[in-house]
Amino acid sequence: MWPGGFIESVEVRRNQVEPGRASFWVRSPIPLLADEKVSDLAHTVRLFDISNGMTVRADPKSVTFPNLDLTAHVFTQPQGEWVGFDTTVSFGAGGIGLTSSVLHDTYGPIGTMSQILTVRPN
Repeated sequence: MWPGGFIESVEVRRNQVEPGRASFWVRSPIPLLADEKVSDLAHTVRLFDISNGMTVRADPKSVTFPNLDLTAHVFTQPQGEWVGFDTTVSFGAGGIGLTSSVLHDTYGPIGTMSQILTVRPN
């Protein structure tokens, strides 16, 4: 549903529960820095921003909901190339929303992430 090079560069496995609620795994074969090794943390964090668009609560043709920020709390070093998200999107009154995710690597939870949204009609 989303155009653009970033979306085309990732591989996704998603389980959509309902609008605004899904779990999914994401990885990208494209290196963060060409010809340079990066930490597992950097490799993982580069994929965090995908969360807001992976389980839409409203049709993106009628409502726009870009995130204004991204806050992550990671309590262990992530491992592996896949990043897991257990994500919920909420829209509140007055055009404010929130995308919340529990983050995982292949061994289990690694942290949480949230994104404040501005919600408005197209």
